[in-house]
Amino acid sequence: MPAVDPDRCTDCLACLEVCPVDAIRPSAHPIHPIEVESYRIMNSEVDFSSWPVGQREVVARMVHATADDSFATSARVGTAAVDGAISALRSGAPVICDARMVMAGIPSVPTACCYLDQVDSAREGTTRSAAGMTAAAEDHPDGALWVIGNAPTALTALMEIQHRIRPAAIVGLPVGYVGAAAAKADLWAGPWRELAITNVGRKGGSAVAAAAVNALVRMAVDGEGRSDGAAAEGGGWRP
Repeated sequence: MPAVDPDRCTDCLACLEVCPVDAIRPSAHPIHPIEVESYRIMNSEVDFSSWPVGQREVVARMVHATADDSFATSARVGTAAVDGAISALRSGAPVICDARMVMAGIPSVPTACCYLDQVDSAREGTTRSAAGMTAAAEDHPDGALWVIGNAPTALTALMEIQHRIRPAAIVGLPVGYVGAAAAKADLWAGPWRELAITNVGRKGGSAVAAAAVNALVRMAVDGEGRSDGAAAEGGGWRP
């Protein structure tokens, strides 16, 4: 049997694509005992029962990453968002991030990119993050997963060019006192509602956006959203 060299493997999963008889299956992610205990505590304190499988894993990961129970009720997940994002991740579609901090939080996604380095300046009245979204849309108009976890202006810019792009899904979780709540409300009220993973209010940030993507990555690799009844005490849900 061939062996995988762990020092060279990049977990790109390309080997799953080239097997002619589909005989290779990815193994489940190892679960650290601290994570198991974190989920046990979280599930004893936070009710995720109203969320459907798939959406539940994403929202639970958002709560786990922030220790902020409010995401369990403030999160908004469109009916096609989870499936769209998982399909994009499995196909190796671009994952466009508004900030390098988001990229840093999703190291297992080889197609993650950020266009900030390609934008030297922004026009008056806007930001480099917004300009980065516009530049990325020129290169990736179809099928990308868009992840905004930092700049409300990036999400607003994306909404302004919605007629030019066809996203697989949008993780729209910018943070801030200026514009964040409004940008997310516009996303949820607009034509991309069913593709959106977002929340109500000012809270958000790179960590919670990356957490949502990491939940989607786990589902893309491991299959359906998992119940940890057998793995974690308390039978809680985990991404």
